[in-house]
This record gives sequence, structure tokens and C-alpha cells, in this order.
Amino acid sequence: MIYKERLEQLLSILLEKKADLEHEINSLPDGSLYIVQREGKYLYYQRFAKTGNRKKERRYGISNDSDKVLGLVRKQYVEAALKGVKKDISLIEKALMKFEPIDEQSVMGSFIAKYPQLYEGLFYNTIRRDEWEKNFTPKEDFYVDGLKSVSLQGVDMRSGGEIYITSRLDHFGIPHRYEAPLTIIDIDGYAPDFTILRPRDNKIIYWEHFGKVNDEDYVMWNIQKVTNYIQHDIVPWDNLIMTYNNKKGGFDARIIDAMIEAWLL
Repeated sequence: MIYKERLEQLLSILLEKKADLEHEINSLPDGSLYIVQREGKYLYYQRFAKTGNRKKERRYGISNDSDKVLGLVRKQYVEAALKGVKKDISLIEKALMKFEPIDEQSVMGSFIAKYPQLYEGLFYNTIRRDEWEKNFTPKEDFYVDGLKSVSLQGVDMRSGGEIYITSRLDHFGIPHRYEAPLTIIDIDGYAPDFTILRPRDNKIIYWEHFGKVNDEDYVMWNIQKVTNYIQHDIVPWDNLIMTYNNKKGGFDARIIDAMIEAWLL
């Protein structure tokens, strides 16, 4: 159902934008901007359309009133943006009315009602979200001294980048675990920063956010870590997302959002 939720979120954003634009347009000058070029100079007029019994439009020179000129330019944008927003709202509302959910329960509900003994077949070769969320025991002794930050969900974390990632995953309703131990043979002891259940196909995706990029030992350790991942079929651009802090110790939120958009939605 994440797709419907995203449409609803986008509709909410557009409705807020529409309200903001409608409020703004009331604060802008009346009429519209009319521009004439004479003898190499631009002359600006405030134009009022024909109304009532008036047969001609009215124009008032405002070349010396820069605030009014710029206000009418802004009004031109607001009117065009408002038209576009209204169109988008209408399209999304129609999409929501015709939206067909694709989760297992919704698609196969009537079939399972008839054959309840086959319920588990809905999730054959995939992982049920409720089971995935329930069967999780965090690793309690994994460098606990480094857990210096706390997420909105009350989870102790190591960095601002991780806090941002988990907040965005929560925002999009993407189920995930923090530092869940890997259970793959010969790779015991690894706990990726995030283990994610991708909603669209129930595929497990791992996410590592590397922080101390100026620490040579840390970098070399993580090169070896990723090499081990690849040997166990945890592969970048398939089921492994990797992001990094910059050399100043910060991170680029736009890159994190791009990863979520590209791989998880």
C-alpha cells in the first residue's frame, strides 16, 4: 500500500501549496503586467481587463514603480503555478479513486477466504512483513559506546547520517532494522547499519552508511567488509546501498533521498 500512501502524501503537499499560492495572490497587485518597447526602452503598464459595461481594457503606467512591476511579475508566476497545481491535484484525486492495491492480502483476499489453508502460499519465496518485523533480536554488544544519538523511534544510533536515513525510511513507511546481525554462514559478526524489507517486492536490501572517511584504518576495514559482502551475494547496486559522510564529517541529504527514490520505492 506504500504507493497509495505516497500519492496521498503528494496530494497533501499539493493542497498545502495551493492554499499558499491562493493566499499569496491576494497580497499581489491587481491586474496584470503589460510591456511595450519604445525607442529601445521598455515601458511597463498595469493592465485591467474589460469588466461590466467597460468596452476597453485600462492601462496605467508603472515604469517608475518597481515594486508594482515586480509584484505583477510574481503574480504571473503564481497564477501559472496555481493552474498547474490544480491540474495535478485533479489528476492525483482521479488516480486515488482508481487505485488498485497490489499487496498480497488485497489482491488475493477472496481466494484465501475460499481456501484459507493456502494462506502461506501468498508469501511463498518472500517474507511476510509482520513475520519479518516480529522475528528480530538486536545485537546488544556491538560497540555500544558509539551509540551517541537517538532516533525519533527511540533507537540508539551512531551518527547524524544514520538518524537522517531512519527518519526518511520512516517517512516513506519502509520497514527496516538497525544493526540487525547477519546470519549468513562465514560472515557472522557483521551487522549492516540497516536491513530493509523493500515494500514493492519484499526483497531484503542492506544499507551501509560509512562515516569516518578520513580514518585510513576505518576505510580499509570497510573495503574488506564490502569484499566479504560481495562474496556472499550482497552486492552494490543490487541489494546493497552504500552512502558516505564527506571529509568534513557531514552528509548530503539529497544523495540519501535519491537512493531511497531509486532503490526502495
